[in-house]
Amino acid sequence: MLCLQPAIRPGQSADLAAVTALLKGAGLPTDDLASASDLHLWVLDTEGDVVGAIGIERFGANALLRSLVIAPAFQRRGLGNRLVAQLEQDVQGKGVEQLILLTETAESFFRRNGYEVIERRHVPEEVTQSAEFRSLCPASAVCMAKALNQPVSRRNSDVGASV
Repeated sequence: MLCLQPAIRPGQSADLAAVTALLKGAGLPTDDLASASDLHLWVLDTEGDVVGAIGIERFGANALLRSLVIAPAFQRRGLGNRLVAQLEQDVQGKGVEQLILLTETAESFFRRNGYEVIERRHVPEEVTQSAEFRSLCPASAVCMAKALNQPVSRRNSDVGASV
């Protein structure tokens, strides 16, 4: 039996319910998804079903990397790495210079993807005003960041899809 690899595509408004269900199933924050400013999603799609997602909430040159989630049946296949790499590739050259995230469970995963632990006091103020920083993630969550190298030539495509 042929098992197709899920495709990564920009998320759309119609995907928000499926993404929210995946996040809730994984115990990740969802309370502010509908109201998050400048939210962009990427989804893993397998024959019309969303089986994974990642997003950013953009704040000028900085972006808050939102929860990465993969459906349990699709975990341990490198799909999380693919989603992170696609997001980074898509935002490079679009004015995003730094990705910032909070995590309680995935520090080692993000370290392997080039993110470094930083103190919250080094996070730009506009990012700290997000709901995720203010109330959704506990103070015990690890804060991490990754500087993105801006490519020499800029592509003209959009940064993910706004929802």
